[in-house]
Amino acid sequence: MTTPGTVVIAGHAAGLGESLRARFEHGGYHVACVSRSGDARWATDLSDAQAVAELFQRLDREMPPLAGVVHNAMQFHRQPFLETSAQTLSQVWQSMVLTAFNVSQQAIPRLRAGAGGCLIFSGASGSRRAGPQFSAFSSAKFALRGLAQALAREHASDGVHVVHVVINGLIRGERTSQRFAQAQPAGQMDPDALAEQYWHLFHQGAQRLDRRD
Repeated sequence: MTTPGTVVIAGHAAGLGESLRARFEHGGYHVACVSRSGDARWATDLSDAQAVAELFQRLDREMPPLAGVVHNAMQFHRQPFLETSAQTLSQVWQSMVLTAFNVSQQAIPRLRAGAGGCLIFSGASGSRRAGPQFSAFSSAKFALRGLAQALAREHASDGVHVVHVVINGLIRGERTSQRFAQAQPAGQMDPDALAEQYWHLFHQGAQRLDRRD
């Protein structure tokens, strides 16, 4: 019986990232959990294009063929606009947009050369509407959504299914508790249940994107 292939979780961390790892491994995939400081085997600065290229070359040698990527890299930032520096804006954009760009440039040729596959990008409510003090965060999330739309329209015919997930709420976990101390856990999303939705989206297959995006 052949393996389903390799899934890369780009920006793996506790919470949703760990639930994604568990769900895809349970489904039979080999999973590479990629972050700067997590699994030492795949530790990579995803904002560095050369480092990302070397990562995928290593995956080619050591793992089954690529089946897809879940891009879950994020830098949460909330600060008044007039106090936000250009350097901070650049860092937030690099964390969420440049990392997605670098990973996609390596993943798409491999998926196109194989049997196709899936790219999933984790968005947020800030991908569609921006609130006060979220100028850096939401502008980056808007850009990530635009990148995903462009890739979907350009590469669906190559068998690459591109999904942008708007996570419209808080995900239960330690980081959420630290950032939003007043939030009630009962109103937060279960990361395991969310990972299950990613699993189903991953297996939808490439489809023509309609106007509702």
